Amino acid sequence: MKIKPRYWRILFVLMSAVYLLPEAIFNAQLVSLIGLGTPKPEQLEHLEIYGRTISGIGVSLLLADLLPARCFRTAMRGVLSLVLLTLVVWPSVFFGQKYLVEKLLVRPSSAEQRQFATLSAALRDALAANAVEISGLNYDPQELHSSENLTFLALFGGMAYGDHNLASNLDQYKERIIANFVQKRAYAQFEQSYQDYGQLYQELSRSYQQYAEGSNRYNQTLADIPKREQGYWQQVEQQINSGWQQYQQAQKAQIAKAEARAQKYGPKIYDYFEAKGKCQKRYDKYSERERRAECITRLDARYKTEVSKAGLGYIEPDYWLIVEDISTTENVTNSAIMGVLTGGIYTAMQALSAATGGDGGFKDKRYKYTDDPDFYREKFLALPKFQALFEQQTGYPYGISQFSDFRIHDHTQVLLRQHFNKQGLTLAENWQIADRQSFYTAVASKVKQEADQRWRNEMAKRGLSLPINLTWQQFQLHPSVQRKIAARMGDLYVDNIHADWNQANFKQYVLEPNIQKRTTQYLAMLKEAEQEFADGGKYAEHGKQALRSVIIPPISMSLSLFLICMTLLKLPLKTAELFIKPSDNASERTKVKRITMTSLKFLPLLLLISLPPLLVHNRYTARSDSPVNYFLGKVTESSNPLFSYALRWTLHVQPLLHPLGLTFEQYSHIYQHFSPLAHALAKLDITQQLLDSSDVRRKAEQLIKQQTTLQVNCDANDAVIRIMNIGPRFQQGMTLKPGNYDIQVTAPGYQTYRSWHTLDAGAQQLSIELTPLG
Repeated sequence: MKIKPRYWRILFVLMSAVYLLPEAIFNAQLVSLIGLGTPKPEQLEHLEIYGRTISGIGVSLLLADLLPARCFRTAMRGVLSLVLLTLVVWPSVFFGQKYLVEKLLVRPSSAEQRQFATLSAALRDALAANAVEISGLNYDPQELHSSENLTFLALFGGMAYGDHNLASNLDQYKERIIANFVQKRAYAQFEQSYQDYGQLYQELSRSYQQYAEGSNRYNQTLADIPKREQGYWQQVEQQINSGWQQYQQAQKAQIAKAEARAQKYGPKIYDYFEAKGKCQKRYDKYSERERRAECITRLDARYKTEVSKAGLGYIEPDYWLIVEDISTTENVTNSAIMGVLTGGIYTAMQALSAATGGDGGFKDKRYKYTDDPDFYREKFLALPKFQALFEQQTGYPYGISQFSDFRIHDHTQVLLRQHFNKQGLTLAENWQIADRQSFYTAVASKVKQEADQRWRNEMAKRGLSLPINLTWQQFQLHPSVQRKIAARMGDLYVDNIHADWNQANFKQYVLEPNIQKRTTQYLAMLKEAEQEFADGGKYAEHGKQALRSVIIPPISMSLSLFLICMTLLKLPLKTAELFIKPSDNASERTKVKRITMTSLKFLPLLLLISLPPLLVHNRYTARSDSPVNYFLGKVTESSNPLFSYALRWTLHVQPLLHPLGLTFEQYSHIYQHFSPLAHALAKLDITQQLLDSSDVRRKAEQLIKQQTTLQVNCDANDAVIRIMNIGPRFQQGMTLKPGNYDIQVTAPGYQTYRSWHTLDAGAQQLSIELTPLG
């Protein structure tokens, strides 16, 4: 017979020993958690994922140990065999456990079984809270956390579930049991609940301090509006002064351009007039008038070409003439002198001209030209086209000489409005610098908008929507803060809870209403018609969860405990096998020894199964007429003796090994540190999808009939819509179940709207009109 190489056998012994550690921790955590009553969903998920993970590892080790020796002939072959086996076995066990339990036990369960499982779980929880006494049961609530008590309570739900007559026997006691149970549990948790409530008060106090500081900053921002306005007005003055300096520089540049043109074109224009005068003198006779006209035409053409080069288009030659006024005295004097010099002929000609409608030789204007560059510079500056270029470049007309005129110019106002619009300060299109009050109003509006936006951003970071300047009392009662408190307190939350209540107020306003509410909910569920626990009923999922909590723990606990015990017993035998030398040709004597050794392997198993109920004392089964033995008998009747014996065996063995797992966890914290991995594995858990795949179409059709879509229309802009009694954030067209919904609508400048609405199946549309403040 071939056996595995020694180093592989040593490795398997070590892996078995290491596996014992997390398996014992799971066993202890299962007992401790279920033994204290129905756990919270997140606790149960953590425990379930951890247990399935460890089970996958355990089964992989078990099957790996059974692989033939040839799979471990070399180190590489052994590693590949282990990897392949784990890749196949671990997912099968991890997903298969839940699938089989759900498929074979939970999903096929009847409404009656689910309702009865709910009662069994409630009775177990009531017993754990010392809210009920069972005659003849040797249960000591003072030793609640003892291993024996926790084991008994963890298994009690399953034992009670085995008695089908229990529901009718307890019918008249249900209300008293549940009321006492809820009250006992609430008061048992009072100190912890009030301590958590005190931490909530501290957190809210810090939040309110931050809120008050934010409100003060907001108020100070509004109080500083005059300073902000003064700062903006300084920008006004700076912009105007800067613009005036730029305008003056532009005027100097304009003068320089005109000077340059005057220096370049002034002499040419002067030469044009000189040459034109020479033409007129040279060809002054009437017979030479054509030659005079040709000469002047050539000069005009050359003038046009030259003056166009200045970039200002064609300029009439007369523009460059100097115009002087001629006085009447000068006209008379000149006429007299000419009359004397011509012997009266000139005077006669004047008379004739006047008689025929002429000017009689009297002129109002005198025209001349010059070569002075200053004259041409001023004429270039006065050109409309030259000034139009200046206004196109600067936006201002040329020639503004006074700062006061520049300050009130329309273009100055346009530039100021553009400057402040870029900064988010909106000024009216007709705003003028003289309107200081409108400027102040615009600054105040901008500052308030900025403060409001900062406030909204801060509130959004904290998931709140609060107005400014709330008192502490208003702060803690605001719906936005109340939602935060409700999320923190969970089931303990009551409407309009105060965060600063003392113990007496907390007991009166929080604890006692919750006791009444939970009692009512429990009784309503237990008294509800059986069909409500069937698939599609409102208590179907709760019934399934109760069924899991009463039937799975006994099964998981027994199997886990059995594996631990087997591992503890097998480790010495596996260690002994390390010293067996492999041999291909064994003698008959050696074979007999091996057969004997193999037979001895089964002896610990038989002893482990049979001896604990006989040798280990347990106060719950010591008396033959004890209620525990009664329930175990009912389990035998309702299911089979094997399951009943497994429960009895667990009752005797579990208290012995429960402290072992607690000790392992105390020093290793494996279960605690598993939490992040549990969340990751829960996301990968496809079991639920597999279970639901066959019912997708039926459930989809059923959901469509039972759903409503909601559209809320509001007349206010920036309205924030919330549904206060559900967790998901409101969205237009969101899908809801028909029922009653607490709808709140808030908007800046409007009173808060809040009211209950009943929504039927199908598309629903609500129109809400808000009332303006003031």
